[in-house]
Amino acid sequence: DDKAANDGDCNYSFSPLTSLLALPSQYRTNPQLQTQFCAVMAALCLCSPSHVPRVVNGLKDVVAAMKRFPENVTLQRHACLAVRNAASSARTTSVDVQTMLLELGVGGCLKRAGVERGCVDEAYAALRDLGCEGW
Repeated sequence: DDKAANDGDCNYSFSPLTSLLALPSQYRTNPQLQTQFCAVMAALCLCSPSHVPRVVNGLKDVVAAMKRFPENVTLQRHACLAVRNAASSARTTSVDVQTMLLELGVGGCLKRAGVERGCVDEAYAALRDLGCEGW
């Protein structure tokens, strides 16, 4: 639908979402694909709060990528943005994304990412939006 694709509110069709969310599990050892996946998740969560409940399983893959590639600063930066965008967007949804992310161990991942020069601000913002400022 052209109107949906061009209305400026990111209300485009989510028909390819299932395929997108399957990618991380198919390419677990590919840091480039994992990095791009984290970037796409950051954009989806920022675009509209209504996207967050649809991509909860993708957020689990973001946390898994953070754990799998802790030295990849670009991946960590995109992952921090995805977590922050999801946490702040989820405040307006019925899905308890913050608790889910914290139970997956994202706090430790964010703290570890926060020592990297390329994602200090992003990691701190994600921790703040998760309610973990004291970490």
